[in-house]
Amino acid sequence: MEVSQAQADVRRIYRAGFPGPVVSAVVWAAASAVFTWGSVSAGMAALFFGGMLIFPLSTLLMKMLGGPIALPKGHPSAALPLQYAFTVPFGILIAIALGT
Repeated sequence: MEVSQAQADVRRIYRAGFPGPVVSAVVWAAASAVFTWGSVSAGMAALFFGGMLIFPLSTLLMKMLGGPIALPKGHPSAALPLQYAFTVPFGILIAIALGT
């Protein structure tokens, strides 16, 4: 498979990168609101637990949009979602560390 075809598959299946960042932005905005109008520890807890929901909510949003929700087995870019899933917790931990 050529790189351009693999990239086109990723764009098509993951809706051009729309669901994940939208869900992530909502989680971070909710955590920010809890932090602003609640407390620092409540905001950090909202970010931590909301961060755990980013992948399931993104998958749910993709199901609601219709079409496939994952690349086929053996696709050269099949490891892409795992790479993303492992980097997000580090960002959340950095935000919590900076918040303290």
